[in-house]
Amino acid sequence: MARGGQEYYEPLHERTLFQYIVVLLIIGAFAFSLLAYLNTNKLKSELVPRTINAQDFLNKLTAHDEMKAYVGAAPLNIIEISQNNIGNLQTQIAGLDVSFIGSYLIQYQNAVVVYDYDNDVIKGQVQLQQPQQAQLPADFTQKLYAHPEAQGLEGQQPVGGQIDAQSLQTLQQQFPQVYANAKVGDFLLRYESRLIVYDYNADRIVNAVNLG
Repeated sequence: MARGGQEYYEPLHERTLFQYIVVLLIIGAFAFSLLAYLNTNKLKSELVPRTINAQDFLNKLTAHDEMKAYVGAAPLNIIEISQNNIGNLQTQIAGLDVSFIGSYLIQYQNAVVVYDYDNDVIKGQVQLQQPQQAQLPADFTQKLYAHPEAQGLEGQQPVGGQIDAQSLQTLQQQFPQVYANAKVGDFLLRYESRLIVYDYNADRIVNAVNLG
């Protein structure tokens, strides 16, 4: 093109193709920013623990018929099954796989419950017996707390009792690694921080597992 007798070259920024390219780059940058924002939010949702109302959690749990006896009872411990702890829990609980991630282990004085809060489903429950101190041999506590695995637990009141055949079968099915060497007549003692399987007759700690 010529202007005033001289050949005129259209500037690059005025060319239609260049303008299309600029528009496409702007759209691409916006899409990339949006994708990065969505991915960041997704990452935050995976890394930042969600907040659950404790009262709502317990209300839903104890609304189940098998849990009505625990209405108003405060659990000793609640553990969410996550990517970080499932490996350790799998060594203690048979059948625990990635489908349990997001569910909760709830410990009461006489029971341990596996609860899927999101779907409001109880996936498992093990009943524990409260040990009757009057029925224990006179030297039971003296012999028990002489073992290194039980030292430091003297001031705590354990939950559990003597294992019968039916309880042993259930425990070995659901927690094979913990109760593999246990037998009928051994004592299951669950403290706030430790679970102990104790053979009183042989004065032997069969197993000791840290909780939490």
